[in-house]
Amino acid sequence: MSLKEKLRRGDAVFGTFAFLPNPNVIEVLALAGMDYVIIDLEHSPKNWETIENMVRAAEVHRMATLVRVSINEEKHILHALELGVDGIVVPFVNSGADARRAKAAMLYAPDGTRGTCTLTRAAAYGGLRAGFIAHTRKQNERLVLVAQVEDKRGVEAIDSIVAAGPDVVMIGRSDLASSLGKPGMVNEPEVLAATDRVLASVRRAKGVAGIGVYSPGEAPGWIAKGCGFFFYSSDGAILLHAAKTAVDGFRAALDPKARGAASAA
Repeated sequence: MSLKEKLRRGDAVFGTFAFLPNPNVIEVLALAGMDYVIIDLEHSPKNWETIENMVRAAEVHRMATLVRVSINEEKHILHALELGVDGIVVPFVNSGADARRAKAAMLYAPDGTRGTCTLTRAAAYGGLRAGFIAHTRKQNERLVLVAQVEDKRGVEAIDSIVAAGPDVVMIGRSDLASSLGKPGMVNEPEVLAATDRVLASVRRAKGVAGIGVYSPGEAPGWIAKGCGFFFYSSDGAILLHAAKTAVDGFRAALDPKARGAASAA
């Protein structure tokens, strides 16, 4: 089942960001059972060839891939789409016009303005020429647009953003907190009130809201508020946490005081 189908069915989906430019890491995330990965281009460097191989690694294990582009620009979005990804994440969507621009860039005519080429990986290197019209319709149907709201301007324009029809409206609480003058304070009342305002608008439109969780235990509370698209941390941070847990456990096991206490017991 595609990511779009899961979202339409109302399933809660879970994934993370890929900051590390490595297909092997993508395989590990897929083997862990994640529904999707967001390959980041906003805060971490990667070339298009590396991203293409990361997409291949995800496809082997049937994990969906999204690319977070660095800017809401037609050709930049097109480059990601032609690799065969399942969707696009656009940061700092601050108006309905921003959302419409991204959606038009993602979709083929007559629904959008996506550039047409029959020779790319997304079009099977020319293998879909005979049925290219059907292919464009299928792409328009399956691709997922995630509009990231992470600025107070986006919160103020949330109704127009939702009306533009992104598949997911995803709240970036860290940047939102900074925008509200509360850097790092994602649970401050003002930040939570802005978050609730976004969620309420998405609920009214019967859309899908997305949010980052800082621990899996947060998820049930956000589901109750209408969220269904969850992201957690990043590949590097998950690796660091697992490695540090192992190292701390090893050192604790070798601590003479800990061994002495265990013997006395």
